[in-house]
Amino acid sequence: MGSSEKIILHHYSASPYSEKARLFLGFKKVSWSSVVMPSILPKPDLIPLTGGYRRAPVLQIGSDIYCDTSSILEKLHSIFPDPAISSDQNAESAELIGYLVDSEIFVKVARFVMGSYAQKLPQDLVDDRAKMHPHYPFTRENLEKDVEYLHLLLSKYLPKFGSILSSNRYFGGEVPAYADFTIYTIFWFLNTIRKMKPLTGGRENLLAWFSRMKEFGQEESSLITSEDALLISKNSEPLPISDPEVLDTGFKEGDKVLVSPEFYDHETISGILLRSTSSEIILSSENDRVGKVHIHFPRLGYGLRKS
Repeated sequence: MGSSEKIILHHYSASPYSEKARLFLGFKKVSWSSVVMPSILPKPDLIPLTGGYRRAPVLQIGSDIYCDTSSILEKLHSIFPDPAISSDQNAESAELIGYLVDSEIFVKVARFVMGSYAQKLPQDLVDDRAKMHPHYPFTRENLEKDVEYLHLLLSKYLPKFGSILSSNRYFGGEVPAYADFTIYTIFWFLNTIRKMKPLTGGRENLLAWFSRMKEFGQEESSLITSEDALLISKNSEPLPISDPEVLDTGFKEGDKVLVSPEFYDHETISGILLRSTSSEIILSSENDRVGKVHIHFPRLGYGLRKS
């Protein structure tokens, strides 16, 4: 890879999904460049790259920008196919579990972790997350109030991951599936407040799996500035799109569109539609700070509408 093609991860240390990407880089034994982003808005050096996407992490390869860990992990695996990712029947079952973790369980774990330390949360973080989650009254009082119920719920269902894992080394079988890295995020988050073992009933196979995943570690990274990353983008060209098809009804290539995470219509990413299939959305965006970028999203979990 040339300098403009280095693997750059925009992230911050306390982000569970950033940890998912960091762990996957460790699994693949890929060296990478680290740009530490703010945990709250404003994010003045991220938004020009992403067209408005604010979440962590974001993968940058030249002027191709990958949002959401689904896109990030799949892109990394396409570049670095070894070690292999599970693709057998275990992986198919694990994919469903991973979806449930992303769509249902993670938010409950996040509320439990934050509620457990509600009085220690910085006010600017509370204010930021309240704007990010307008459908949930995000206050210290509400977070604390929910802890007891969430403890009951998580202690009932998290041990069942041990039953699902059974005697397998990974949820994907003998080797990890993408879902192993998704599931890892919730237990990593709980482990930061030393609640993983109590909430899983001390299931030995689950604890052994967690240790096994943790051993992938994080491959060596070098710190670069956000300005460095912007300059790399500006001096690069996005990869050409070999098949610019648009399958969404009512849309065509070249439309000005908005993309939003599912259930978060207030978070909009703007750009020119280049591709929309059952697996991905690609937008084009351009500004003086980054030049022309292609912004990649997974299709599932993101809404598309005309701007």
